[in-house]
Amino acid sequence: MRAALPLLVLPLAACVAASPAPVAPRADIGASLVQAGKAVRVTRTNGPAYAMWDGIAARRDADALCGGKVKASIYDRFEAGTWVYVEGCA
Repeated sequence: MRAALPLLVLPLAACVAASPAPVAPRADIGASLVQAGKAVRVTRTNGPAYAMWDGIAARRDADALCGGKVKASIYDRFEAGTWVYVEGCA
């Protein structure tokens, strides 16, 4: 059993070590970011408002508008066409 433990840890360590590349800010992403205290609210300015299932697109836009990354949290939420990231920009 002791010999099998290192074999299980190595694949997990490889998964944790990989990180995605930062999102470069774009000139016109069609969204606006409003900071209210620590939280940031992201809303589309072009096209239809975000839907609840547009979380990935909203996160990419928020990353670009923050100039790098948004601090993700389990308390992030969708409110009537706007995605709210309660921890704000990183």
